[in-house]
Amino acid sequence: MGREIVMDAMALYEEARAHENALSGFYHRNVRVEDDSGPLLVRIPGPGAEPMDLTLWPEPEVLRAIRPFVSRAPRLVHAGVSPDFQIHEFIAGRRVDEIAQDGKPLPDVVLDGVEQFFGEVLRVPTAALAAVPPGWPDDGDTPGFARCLLDFARHLRDRADASVDALYQALGVPADPCGPLLERADRELARRPFRLLHGDIHRKNMILSGRAGLVVLDWELALWGDPLYDLADHLHKTAYTAADRQRTVAGWERAAPADCRAGAPAGLGFYLAYEEMKSALVDTVRWGRRIVEAPAGRERQALAAELRTKLLAARPHWDAGPLPEAAEIEDTTLRLLG
Repeated sequence: MGREIVMDAMALYEEARAHENALSGFYHRNVRVEDDSGPLLVRIPGPGAEPMDLTLWPEPEVLRAIRPFVSRAPRLVHAGVSPDFQIHEFIAGRRVDEIAQDGKPLPDVVLDGVEQFFGEVLRVPTAALAAVPPGWPDDGDTPGFARCLLDFARHLRDRADASVDALYQALGVPADPCGPLLERADRELARRPFRLLHGDIHRKNMILSGRAGLVVLDWELALWGDPLYDLADHLHKTAYTAADRQRTVAGWERAAPADCRAGAPAGLGFYLAYEEMKSALVDTVRWGRRIVEAPAGRERQALAAELRTKLLAARPHWDAGPLPEAAEIEDTTLRLLG
């Protein structure tokens, strides 16, 4: 990933902007373009992307900071400000979800790559990173970091418009979904030194490249905080088999410095609970809108069943009544959001 690149950045941006076939995540459109020096990836913010995740830094700042320390990340070639876009060196390979979908076992090369990735990112020196905003918790204040996460989750719940609020109420999502977890933070979170966190490692954000090995994409949600949160977020989003999950936790423990592993079992349990709770908040909105947009029939029914599974996982973390069945969730969503 070190070839010399000479290009007309604005011309590539305009080409990408006009391109109809793009890989779109929640926050960016990603378009492969061809330059004289080879393929590149143009990354453009999605129109009207609704922020559902806590962020600290612009993604280009993160990529520049980690370049000397993390080999398993894309190389930033150009960052535009007005208009806002990035150009990355294109990583040829297979996305991990194309190798094995959620719930299916992953090959050794992926699991070993994840361990090596954590080993690199956990050793990025704090001095290499940009300053955090005023009020961000001090290094090692893991309960304070957890409160930042919980405050953001409360913000997601509080900002709901009338229709989304009605759907939350109908599906048993409380007005304060964070209370029980807030009570657990001081009790369960040991002090650990803060580290750089990727914040969004899952099958669709990992590419297995024959040239570069496992590469982890999409650094826009990077944070500075409790290193156990990155592991919990990864486990929650990657849907490992039981054996792969156990191996990934063991790999993280081998990769992590000793002081990052203090109180690991309790901390991991706390952040997994947070991820289940936050997923219910976010995906009530995202899956609700997908249900409305889907054609009647199996696709819509499957989405309602998936949303029910997400809500069911969050149930132990708040006091809520019985959860409606998938058919009722589908009908209620259509009535309130349709």
